[in-house]
Amino acid sequence: MSNQENKINRPIDSQEARGIRIAQASKLVSTHLDRIILFIGLLLMSWVISWEKNITNTITSTVSSLFQANNISGILGTVLSILQTALQPMYSKLSDMTGRATAYTFSVGMFILSFVIMACATNYNMLIGGQVIYSFGYSGVYILGPILIGDSVGLVNRTLILAVYNFPIIINLFAGGLAAQTFINSGQWRWGYGKYTRYYITHRIHDIVPLLTVLWNLQYRAKKSGLLRKGSTKYRKAAARLDQENKTSFYDTLTWFISEIDLVGSLMLVAGLFLVLLPLILATSWGGWRSSTVIGCLVSGGVTWLLFGFWEWKMAVKPIIPLTHWKSKNPIWGTLTLFMIWTINNMMDLQYFLSYLQVTRRVSPLIASYLERGENCANVVLPILIGYFIRRTQRWRPFVWVGACLAVVGPGLMIPARRMGSPDVFIVMAQIIFGASSAFLNYPVLVGIQGSVPRKDVAIVTALFEVGVSVAGSIGSTIAGAVWNSVLPRLIQKYVPGDYNALTITKSIPKILALPKEQYNGVAQAYDEAMHILGIIAVCMGALAFICSTQLKGYILENRVPEEEESAGVENRDIDTTAVDHEDDESVVEQVVNGDNASSKEKAIKVV
Repeated sequence: MSNQENKINRPIDSQEARGIRIAQASKLVSTHLDRIILFIGLLLMSWVISWEKNITNTITSTVSSLFQANNISGILGTVLSILQTALQPMYSKLSDMTGRATAYTFSVGMFILSFVIMACATNYNMLIGGQVIYSFGYSGVYILGPILIGDSVGLVNRTLILAVYNFPIIINLFAGGLAAQTFINSGQWRWGYGKYTRYYITHRIHDIVPLLTVLWNLQYRAKKSGLLRKGSTKYRKAAARLDQENKTSFYDTLTWFISEIDLVGSLMLVAGLFLVLLPLILATSWGGWRSSTVIGCLVSGGVTWLLFGFWEWKMAVKPIIPLTHWKSKNPIWGTLTLFMIWTINNMMDLQYFLSYLQVTRRVSPLIASYLERGENCANVVLPILIGYFIRRTQRWRPFVWVGACLAVVGPGLMIPARRMGSPDVFIVMAQIIFGASSAFLNYPVLVGIQGSVPRKDVAIVTALFEVGVSVAGSIGSTIAGAVWNSVLPRLIQKYVPGDYNALTITKSIPKILALPKEQYNGVAQAYDEAMHILGIIAVCMGALAFICSTQLKGYILENRVPEEEESAGVENRDIDTTAVDHEDDESVVEQVVNGDNASSKEKAIKVV
C-alpha cells in the first residue's frame, strides 16, 4: 500500500473540531497543483487588501477634514482595531468549527459590502459605520491567510512563505498613494472606496474565485475521501450511541456555539476597550476629564475588564485568551513583544503622522504617504531575506534579538528626525530602521509561538498573536489621539499668537495651511512638540519590547515537538507534517460512553 493510500485509510482524529479535521484532511488529499493555486490566490488577495489600505489610509485625512473631524480621526483606527481584537479569534474559532472555506467566503462578502457603505457616506458617523462592516471582512481575510499557510506549510519554510505572502504590499506602497492623490485632486474621494468596490467585483473575481474554488474543492474531496469517517464499525456504533444519549435542542446547540466562540468574553473585551479607550480620545469634546460621561465610561471600563479577567480565568469553556492553555510561555511573551512594537507603529505612524507631515512640512497627502512608506518597505522586503536565513539555519530567536534591539534604536532616531528642521531623508531613514525592527520580529515570533503549541492549536495561537496586534493598534491609536486632543490644544494656545478659532484649527488641515505666517508657525511648533512627546513614549515601549523578547525560549525548527505532545508520548517529529494514528479509537469512545475520562490517557501520535 502506498504512503498516500495509507493516509487515506487512516481517519483524522474525530475528537477534534470539524474545521480542524477538514483542514488536516484537506492537506492530505491536496495535490501540488492545489497548493500552487491556493498560494497564488492568497498572494492576489494580499495584493488586493494592501491596495485598498494604501488608498484609504491616504485619503482618510482629507475625508476627515471634509467632515470637520480631523481632530477625532483617530476614532476610525481605534474602532477598527477594537473590533478586530474580538473578531479575529472568533474567525479563528469559526474556521475551526465550520471549515476554512466557509469562514473565508463570509469574510470576503463582508469586505465588499463595507466599501459600498463607505462610498455612500454623507457624514463621519456613516463612515465609521462602514468601517465597522469593513472590520468584519478585513478581520477574517487577515487572520485566515496565515492560518491557511500554517495548515499547509512546515515550520522550517513558514517564515519565508509568510514573507512572500505579504510581498505584494510593496507594489502598492507608492502606486496606491498616487491613485489616492488622483481621487483627492479631482474631488472624487468617494471613488477611493466606490471604484475599489466596482473594480473588485468586475475585475478581481478571477483572483478570488480560484482561491475559494480550491478551498471548497479540497473540503469536498476531504469529505469524500473517508478521512473524516469515524473509523471502524465498532467506533461508529459507539459514537452513534453517545450522540443518541446527548441529543440537544436548538437552545442547547446555540449555547454550545456561544461557548465555543466565547461570545461573552468577546463582548466584554470589546466593551472594556471601547469604554476605556474612546474617552481618552473624546474627553475634550465630552466636556473634559471631570465630566460625568468620561468618568462613567472609565469606571465602567475598569469594572468590565475585571469581569472579563474573571470570566476568562474561571468561567469560559474556550477562553478567547488561553493564557494557561499551554505549558510553553512563548505564546505569551511573543505576543507581548509584538504588542509593544505594534503600539509604537500605530502611535507614531498612520493618520496622525500623515497629518503632522502635511502641517509641518506643507506637503501633499501623496508626499506625506511617501515619507511614511520607508517603514512599510523595510517590513515587506527584509522578511524574505530573513525567512531564507531562518530556513538555512533552522533558528528563529537570534533574529528576534536583532529586531528587539532595533525596536529601541528606531524610535530613538524618530525623536530628532521628526523635527521641522530635519531633512526628509532623516525621516525616511528612521522609518526604515523601525521597519527593520518589525521585519526581524513579526514572522520569526509568529512561527516561534506556532511551533511551541500542538498542531491543532495553530489557529488559536495565531489568533492570540493577532489579538495582541489588534489591541496594540487600539492602544497606539488612542495614545496618539489623546495627545492630539488633550495636549495639542494646550500647545496651540501656548505657541499661536493673536486671535484664532482653536476648534477650527484642529479640525481642518487646509485651514491651518491658510493661516497667516506667524500663526501657522505657532501651529507647526505645537504639532512638533506633540510628536516629540509621542517619540519619548515610543522609546520606552521599545525598551519593554526588548525585555519581553529575552524571555522567549528558542528551539531548532526541524523536528520540533511541543511539550504538551511530548508528555503525551509523541515521537520526535515536525508537528506540521503528521497524521493521527487511530488504532485505539474504539477504546476511546467506549471510555467516553461509559463515563470514563479519556483525556487523561491521550493517544500517541506518529508519523504516517
